[in-house]
Amino acid sequence: MSKKNDRKSEAPLPALEAWELAVVEVFCRGAAMLGLRKSVGMVYGALYCADEPLAITDLQEKLLLSRGACVEATQLLRRFGAIRVVIRLGERKDFFEAETDLKKFAAGALHEILLPALEKTSLRLDHASKLARGNAAKTKIAKLRAAKDALASLVPAVEKILG
Repeated sequence: MSKKNDRKSEAPLPALEAWELAVVEVFCRGAAMLGLRKSVGMVYGALYCADEPLAITDLQEKLLLSRGACVEATQLLRRFGAIRVVIRLGERKDFFEAETDLKKFAAGALHEILLPALEKTSLRLDHASKLARGNAAKTKIAKLRAAKDALASLVPAVEKILG
């Protein structure tokens, strides 16, 4: 039997308990809905479940991810405010722990993903308007702009809910 076939018979992530694997899957799906890499959801899920802060090497081992994927995920999650660095005296490496207040995570995603996307959409629609010829094209662009504006108008309410 080849090594590839042997690997299929193993648990997908043997360093995680069944409940942790289920939670990691929840965050993987959430990351996918936000257009993020699966590794971002995996890293956040593992940190969310962990009883103590984890280093990049711990995440690599638990999740069977490359160092690069773990570093990229932790950098993005730090920008979102979803994780924080924990310094341990005498240790040269950084350790990470999850922000378990999911409102803070959602607020970070709002500011790092949705708001820049809305701004880029405005610029693209402005450009499309300049290029549009005929009423049909202009009407379609106007509908897109109205949808974008409706979504943007929800941002203050979402921010208020998220605190």
